This record gives sequence, structure tokens and C-alpha cells, in this order.
Amino acid sequence: MNAREWLEHGGARSGDGVALAVLGAPVARASISRSRAQLTPAAFRAGLTRFSTFDGDHAVDLDELAVLDLGDVEGDAGDDDASAAHARVQAAVAGAGARAPVVVVIGGDNSVTRPAMCGLAGGDLVEDWGLLTFDAHHDVRPPVDGPRNGTPVRDLIELGLPGERVAQIGIHGFANAAGHARWARDRGVHVRRAAEVRSSGMPRVLDEVLDVLDRQGVRRLYVDIDMDVLDRAFAPACPASMPGGLDPAQLQEAAHLLGADPRVRGVDLTEVDAAADIAGATVRCMGSVFLAFCAGLVQRRRGVAAALGA
Repeated sequence: MNAREWLEHGGARSGDGVALAVLGAPVARASISRSRAQLTPAAFRAGLTRFSTFDGDHAVDLDELAVLDLGDVEGDAGDDDASAAHARVQAAVAGAGARAPVVVVIGGDNSVTRPAMCGLAGGDLVEDWGLLTFDAHHDVRPPVDGPRNGTPVRDLIELGLPGERVAQIGIHGFANAAGHARWARDRGVHVRRAAEVRSSGMPRVLDEVLDVLDRQGVRRLYVDIDMDVLDRAFAPACPASMPGGLDPAQLQEAAHLLGADPRVRGVDLTEVDAAADIAGATVRCMGSVFLAFCAGLVQRRRGVAAALGA
């Protein structure tokens, strides 16, 4: 069985019920750069055909995981902007969160992060939620033309998410305006640059970031994985990817560790324009990161089962 068949058929069914819900968000009209990211959820599912369900590096099989593919939210191709689609994404993610303890959203552009996190949090971003982004950019542009793919972090902070509960990994040296960096710093956002990941390694950087968020009271975590955090050599289908970004193994490593972390309740993978891909390289990277997260989730479920049986 390949990974696409696993997603279609739902994996193992057990008394524990569905462990993971997957939802496509074909949103592209909020992209600052011209994009056909609305094509990516379908390309993502097709690309999973290339992968097995067995993770030999961690000795787990995804067939242990009961997964529910909820299909795609109605996108924004027929709309003048993304606002109606954003509302549909928020409602759909709220519904998915009621059916599974973990939700993965496949974009679409990065503007889906705001409605997806709001849907999962039920509109309450203050209590104990935190946001972790993997991104070359701060995504704190002023929302002059409404929510865009360059505004979701600012949008969420202005909706009430404390800046001290936001962390960003992979920020690129030449991808952001100085004013955006200051805006994030002034609100307490914790920033770790791509250069720091290269020098210290992903496990150490991620562990330090999660420790900071834990001290800030984060007990439920939403993770935004903007695929343009990758070096452009690995992500040609990301309009804003840059040379000097992360490599796929680093992002897979982070995804696996986060899958195993019980605080993680939601994840999105965004900013891939499947129509601009080269030999399926970016879509396959996206698939590999998703599967690494799922393998970590298997280990999370095993740990819970072992604790209950102890």
C-alpha cells in the first residue's frame, strides 16, 4: 500500500477512533505573488503515490494511524478575493477539530494559517495557544488589502494571540524588511534564523524554541509550515523561496519531532504552486514533511497507549 492509498482508505481503525484529519484548502487569491496554489491539494494527494507507508528510520508504519481525509474546502477560484474561502476554511477546520485530535491543512497560500488556527482554537487565541512557524519570512506585513499570505502572523497577534507565544524558525537573512523584523521583535516573537539551524542543528533549535513557548504557558500548539523555508533548489514551486534556506531533511526532522509532541494540535503546509513545480520536486518535499509528521504522530499514540497500559 502506498501513502496515497493509506490516506484514501483511512489506515487502521481502532477503538481509539480517528487520530488525524486532513483537509485541503485551495486558496490562492490572497497571494501577493501570482500563484496557482489552489492546484496544490490535488497534486499533493497524487504525489503521495510515490511514498510507502513504512518509515524505516523510525520503524513505524502509518497504517497504524487512523486518518480521515475530509477532502477540499470550496476554494476561491470563483471569488473576487479570498475572504469567503477563509471563512469556509475556518468553519471546516473547526469541524475537523471536533472529529480528530490533530488536524493537518494542505494549502493553498499561507493566508490559510489565520482562519485555520482560529477555527481550531474556537476563536480563543489567548488562553494557552501558541504558534510556531517554519518560514523564510516573518509574515507581519500590514494588512492594507486585507489578510494576505504575507500577513497571517500579524493577523493572529492583532486578533489577540500574545506575541510571546509565537516562535519562528528558518527566517532568511535577505527575505524581510527591517521594519517587519522590528515589528516582530517589539511584540516578543521568538526568532531563530536559517543560519542558526545550519550551525546548531534542527533538534537543538526546536527543543530550545519549544522550551521558550512552554515557559510562556503554551499548552496547545499550531504549526505553520511554509514550504518556502526550504532552499530554492528544493522548492522551485514556492514563489518566494530563496537560496540559503533549509534542506528537506531538516524540515522532515522537525516535522517528525512535532508529530510526537502532544501539544501540537494543528499543522498547515502552504505556499506551493504545483503548476510551477519542476519534476514534482516541491510537491514531493511537501509530501515527505507531511509523512514525517504522521510518523511522529504514530510514536505519540504509541507513547499514550504505553502510559495507559502501565
